[in-house]
Amino acid sequence: MKKSLLIAAIFLFLLPASLASAHDPIILTSDQRTPTSGPLLVDGTISFAIYGSLDTEGDTRGFRVKFREGDPLYISILIPDLSPENMLNEDLLPVLNVESPDGVTVKLAVTEKVSFPEPFTGTNYVRLTELRGVAVSGIYSITVTGDSSARFTVSVGEKEMFGSTVENIPNRNLGIAGVMTWYAGEPNTATLSNKTTFNNQIILVTGTVVVAAVVLGFARVRTTRRRKNKSFD
Repeated sequence: MKKSLLIAAIFLFLLPASLASAHDPIILTSDQRTPTSGPLLVDGTISFAIYGSLDTEGDTRGFRVKFREGDPLYISILIPDLSPENMLNEDLLPVLNVESPDGVTVKLAVTEKVSFPEPFTGTNYVRLTELRGVAVSGIYSITVTGDSSARFTVSVGEKEMFGSTVENIPNRNLGIAGVMTWYAGEPNTATLSNKTTFNNQIILVTGTVVVAAVVLGFARVRTTRRRKNKSFD
């Protein structure tokens, strides 16, 4: 019984943490059109997913990333593996412009199309291109633009460390609800109410309690059966 309770306790401890940490998304608002108006990631080596939407032809979204000298640099751009994005011609897909602290700009157009699933949310993406290198010290300015309306995701960093500091982000509490709204292509992704976030948290807590009850129930049944078997012996 004690062993079963210990397993249940560990499960209870890990489940909320894993659900909360599986994503630490950043969702760009419609007015974050330039790097200076967008979020600032204070450590570019930490893994983040930045979600956004280009509303019209020529629209832009931006954010900034801070690196230390010699840090590994990783940036990639994705689109949801959904229509209309996965039906766009390559010249209409979102383009990533990366400006280094010394003023050098690299334009990342489509170099590959790699489809892959994201198991936690049950969503699917297509990676368009990626940039790897060694960073110089300072702040990199990232701009996404395109010749068509489209949803996009920019992946930055590869070190898993959740809950890290991000500046100039008014809607970080959107969480998974915000990602799923963005993925569904619904409007007002950036202005989901606190009620939506609260409801999402209630669902998470309720689900955790239900799972815990099931685990403890199985543990009790197992213990009862063992006691009965011993009494027959």
